[in-house]
Amino acid sequence: MNHWSLSIFLLLVFAFSGMGQTSGELKEKQQKLREDIKYKEKLLKQIEQDSKSSTTKIVLLNKKINQREELITSIKDEIYLIDEKIEENQDLVTAMQNDIVRLKEEYSKMVVQAYKTRNVSSKLMYIFASEDFGQAYRRLKYLQQLSDYRKRQAQAIILTQSSLERKRLALEEQRKEKNSVLNSQNQEKLTLNRERQEKESELKKLSSKEVQYKKELAAAEKSANELKNLIKKAIEREIAARNEVAGTTGSTYNLTPEARELGNNFVANKGKLPWPVDKGEITAYFGEQPHPFLKGITVKNNGISISTTGNSRARAVYDGEVSKIIILPGAGKVVMVRHGEYISIYTNLKETFVNTGDKVKTKEEIGVIISDKGKTEFEFQLWKGTTLMDPSYWIFKGR
Repeated sequence: MNHWSLSIFLLLVFAFSGMGQTSGELKEKQQKLREDIKYKEKLLKQIEQDSKSSTTKIVLLNKKINQREELITSIKDEIYLIDEKIEENQDLVTAMQNDIVRLKEEYSKMVVQAYKTRNVSSKLMYIFASEDFGQAYRRLKYLQQLSDYRKRQAQAIILTQSSLERKRLALEEQRKEKNSVLNSQNQEKLTLNRERQEKESELKKLSSKEVQYKKELAAAEKSANELKNLIKKAIEREIAARNEVAGTTGSTYNLTPEARELGNNFVANKGKLPWPVDKGEITAYFGEQPHPFLKGITVKNNGISISTTGNSRARAVYDGEVSKIIILPGAGKVVMVRHGEYISIYTNLKETFVNTGDKVKTKEEIGVIISDKGKTEFEFQLWKGTTLMDPSYWIFKGR
């Protein structure tokens, strides 16, 4: 194999090894998407029969459809990579076939030359016919080199043929892989179409009960505002009590050095805080958001709503102190955990494992989330003093 062919061969080998990693990353992404979709399907199955969970259902369906589309795009990218590999391997096979033809032609010429000097006497006569000792030595070396080159050429043919066979097998495997991935893509497209039809069917059913859902939305907003006021008043009372002890006034916390350090550490972990539940799905984001199916209507959320599986437990997102537990008749318990001047709020708990004044550690379980007709959902809020914050920017990959 000449230097040009060898260079191309090595270039392609390194290119393949680099792309293999990219292909692996795509497969890893697809696996993660499939796991996320499966989890959403589990949540949807839990709330299937509950008409009051329609908003959550539509949100989960939308997120599932979006992830299914992302999965199909990722599979498409993988097919593109496989096509590139097939094309490059095919080019390499063609180049190697040409190399074999050339090597065999060169080898044939050497065989003919070897035939002409096939016996020892012919070789000796060739050497002894030299004009001087120097020429005789050069002719001897030439015959030795010719013999060595012929052996190397034969080995090169064998090696190239062996490499060619391996590449042919690799091509066959890549074509099989492509067919498998194409089948997977087609299945995902069929599933996506079914999910879109399911969503449209659900929206049609919901549109016939628009008046009912608007009433439920108004009631939910009223309850949310009442809870917001309760939490704000509780924070204001705590600030006033601490300031009274310190002999100061103001609308912000009078913090001890330890509490100030805790708050600074809390801020330093923004975007890296653990989720307030082991596993869940955000079904409502902070602030004003368009309603999932009531056109022209926006909802205002004081935190993020997280749907999870039955019997899941809320947990502290960071070290802190339980400042208050609010009991809402018919609506469970609310736990407030203070981290310096920041307060994390965990709502809709049927049972709590902490008491006011308790110190809690990061990921420590706080209470069991209420499950109602298969729907297990709670709201996680974050306050800085008496100001609401968007929690999704604070927890890990919340956005």
